[in-house]
Amino acid sequence: RERERMASQVRYLADQDPVEEEEARKTKKPQVSCRRARQLVRHHYALTHKEDEDVNQNMKVWAPTLLDRILRIGRPVTRVFGLNSYDDRNFRYYGKSIVKFYNGVESSWPGFIDAQARAMERVRRRGVVTNCPVRTKEGKDVVYVDLPSGRHAMRVLRYLPGKLMGDEDVVQTDELLLEAGSLIGKIDAAFENFDHIGFHRNHLWDLKHFAKLKPFVEYIPNGSRKDIVLQVLREFETEVLPVSSSLRESVIHNDANDQNILTSEDGSHIIGVVDWGDSVKTWLVCEIAISMAYVMLNKKDILRDASLLLAGYCGQYPLQPEEYKVLGTLIASRLACSVTMSSYSYSKDPGNKYLLITQEPGWKALEAFVKIPKEKVLESFLNASRRNN
Repeated sequence: RERERMASQVRYLADQDPVEEEEARKTKKPQVSCRRARQLVRHHYALTHKEDEDVNQNMKVWAPTLLDRILRIGRPVTRVFGLNSYDDRNFRYYGKSIVKFYNGVESSWPGFIDAQARAMERVRRRGVVTNCPVRTKEGKDVVYVDLPSGRHAMRVLRYLPGKLMGDEDVVQTDELLLEAGSLIGKIDAAFENFDHIGFHRNHLWDLKHFAKLKPFVEYIPNGSRKDIVLQVLREFETEVLPVSSSLRESVIHNDANDQNILTSEDGSHIIGVVDWGDSVKTWLVCEIAISMAYVMLNKKDILRDASLLLAGYCGQYPLQPEEYKVLGTLIASRLACSVTMSSYSYSKDPGNKYLLITQEPGWKALEAFVKIPKEKVLESFLNASRRNN
């Protein structure tokens, strides 16, 4: 059976087209209501007061009373409500759990769904705080359910208290940026010598495949901004691809941005990371490049703040000389990918305002970053790497 599973995954990789899959994700989003999500959780999971106890805060997840069920009112912890998501469908469940329904594309490949659970286990064992999958009544960490949109993987995750680093009331101080960089470095250190076939995939959000973004550039309505993305694509092909064989490869989180990094309730320090849906095995340097790209959003001094994040990262997991040389281009590539795919996704789902969260700040960051001389960028990055020496 294991041999058959591996052969199936190899065939999947051979047939996988990242552009086609990205387009398919827009038509294979899970169609599930709050009520149906609640029903499915109760059917497949045995969530009790004791099992949902939060050890850190000594709090419990209370099940709804009969009155709650009839009136659909009550304390906030007795509510089931939808959360922002890109291509999946997520719910907050009675205060202390997250219910996740995976997109139909990812659901069609169980190897990737399993890989996410193994990644969470790996980093948790190495001291990184992240979500923990809840076991079903049958002892599994995932279940497959039939919805109007097709068959989807469903998983319940332990909710982590705290705020997102990107929340408006969280001030991204120098210390917080250094802590965030340190956390990302710990994640990559934890993945050293780790692998899973589920992360060997042709994912459009993998910077290794940035050149395949070209078909989506047409969805950018602004001509001058379209030219910027095309210029970044040319630099990627001439500056990164020729040296790609010298870049280290590893499993990475691939989306450790301020919407996935958690802080304490008062926003004073970093707690952990969530959302492993973009994880992939790729060039190691892509990890910090992606994080640096997003930390530039809504900042006055984008190079300084990005360099602080890099300094924290290098204190845990130093980059190699050839990785510094391509870091700037990879940062620009991620910003270009983000704004381009936001334009494409919004054209397919104009009612989903969440897709526009990073678009305008992303454009401003990209426009500002490409104007900075490359020599100045590299100098700032190298100085950041020596900060902890």
